[in-house]
This record gives sequence, C-alpha cells and structure tokens, in this order.
Amino acid sequence: MDKKEIRRIAQHTFANQQSNEDSWYGSAISFHEGAEILWQHTDSIRRGLLVVLMNAALSIELLLKAIIVAKGGVAPQNHELLDLARDADIAFSKSQKATLELLGEVLKWSGRYPVPNTEKAWDHYYGHVFERHVIREREGNIGRVRANPETFPSVKNYEALWNFAIRKWDEIHSQRARD
Repeated sequence: MDKKEIRRIAQHTFANQQSNEDSWYGSAISFHEGAEILWQHTDSIRRGLLVVLMNAALSIELLLKAIIVAKGGVAPQNHELLDLARDADIAFSKSQKATLELLGEVLKWSGRYPVPNTEKAWDHYYGHVFERHVIREREGNIGRVRANPETFPSVKNYEALWNFAIRKWDEIHSQRARD
C-alpha cells in the first residue's frame, strides 16, 4: 500500500483538509499568536513592521477562510481580504475595510518582496491604497506625514479586525451547539 492510499484511508486527503474548518482556524490562531509576539519586537527586526503585518494579514485571511468553510463554503484560492470578508458575511466598518485593503496588499507583495511585480501595481499601491492610510499636514514650509490612526494596521486596528471576525466564528459555533 502506498502513502497516498494510507492518507486516503486515514481521511487525511487534500479535499478533507481543504474543507476542515478547524485546520484553517488552527493556522489562523498560530499566525495571530505569531503576530502578537512580533508586535513586541518590531524595533529589533529588520523591516519589522512588514514582518508583523504579513503575519497579521495572514492570520486574518486564514480566519476568514475558516469562517467561510464553517458556513459550508469552500475557501477561495485568493488573498483578497475584502472579498473574503464579504464571503464570510462580516460587515466590517468603512475604516476596517480600508485596513483590510492595506493588509491585503501586504499579503500580495510587501510582506515577501521589496516591490510589487509590476509598475502598475506599484503605482496603484502608493498612489491609491497607501495614500489613504497617511495624513499629510503642512504648516508653512514644514510638512509632516503620519499614519491614519483610523485605518493604518496598528495593533489596535488589527486586534479590532481579529476580534470582530472571532465573534463571527463564535456565533457560527454557538448556533451549531443550539441546533
């Protein structure tokens, strides 16, 4: 008997794992815990914020996919957090959606590569997505740029997203327990 047959008998197949909400959820929890630990050490990690945001973004992606699977759906093969939130039926606020959009960009490229894979993607990110997360102020000839506290993926904003999605996860499982 070959290894694939043994996995089939043990029900450890691609199809079973892909539709296993607890597997998606367990991975989400692991990356969430990793992000929490990394937040405490961003100053000592090269490109620390991006490393943290990559883990945070991945944890949200995995949690949203766990929710989709728990609701009987199939986890999409993409990293579009706004689409995943819609598929998970989570009504994030406008500012939370903006945070998800930036985290989605982190998932696509900035957590892994120094630049997007095309100049068009670079222009989209810096001209459209990133620009919505900074506040530019000017007093005379002095300019200041700072992160928008409402939308930039800070610890506070990330935890708000995470907690909002976890409540959805808990609702699904509470409903099942009642049924």
